[in-house]
Amino acid sequence: MVTAAIIAGTGLDEASPFQAWEPVEVETRFGPAALRRAEVAGRTVLFAARHGAGHVTPPHLINYRAIISALAQLGAERIVGTAAVGSLSPELAPGTAAVLTDFIDFTRCGPTTLFDGAESGVVHTDFSEPYCPEVSQALLRSSSEAGLEVTTPCTYICVDGPRYETPAEIAVFRSWGADVVGMTNVPEAVLAREAGICYGAIAVITNLAAGVSPSRLSHADVVATMRSVEAKLIKAVLGAVEAIPAARQCGCRSRAG
Repeated sequence: MVTAAIIAGTGLDEASPFQAWEPVEVETRFGPAALRRAEVAGRTVLFAARHGAGHVTPPHLINYRAIISALAQLGAERIVGTAAVGSLSPELAPGTAAVLTDFIDFTRCGPTTLFDGAESGVVHTDFSEPYCPEVSQALLRSSSEAGLEVTTPCTYICVDGPRYETPAEIAVFRSWGADVVGMTNVPEAVLAREAGICYGAIAVITNLAAGVSPSRLSHADVVATMRSVEAKLIKAVLGAVEAIPAARQCGCRSRAG
């Protein structure tokens, strides 16, 4: 039985340790999903590169529904997600990390649910606790043990991308209470909850956001920052997979649908 999965974003999606895992192709009602699979500490663990092999899929075109559906079909009960984010405050410096505790959805493109009516029905899912406390606690502990400077709580605001935000947008997001900004955690976290899968995420701060940063934003700089903490992040993610309790005592499943 598969018990855990990793969904990797920029900087970790092509990390060499995962490239050696067994490739698995899964067909879902939302389309195909390319995964990898390996045994980690006695558990079967699945790996999904969010942007695809070679980082070819931009954030607003990622088939999140196929990824989450494929993980569910193969029996995943827990998901550890990674994200590269911009910081809305100089106090959250590039190279540090945060375990996410809440999100604001500012996306406007693409499907946002597994339930489109008709055969799938209409479902309204509770998000009073957006991220699984058990996965989040495992991530917080393993990240610290891996040598990452990690903080929590942290509120993530998700935008469509692929462009970066304007200084005015960042000012608004700060006024709303967001701490970091990214392009991928929604609808990923939403779909995982709808599928009854526990989901937690660690965000690596790769840059200061527009209007906070004294310089222009560059994807190359984002990738470089992720590379600088790659070994620690891999250790943190795999450590979290090992540390997540086998028996689910959280309420994630009861909030699904």
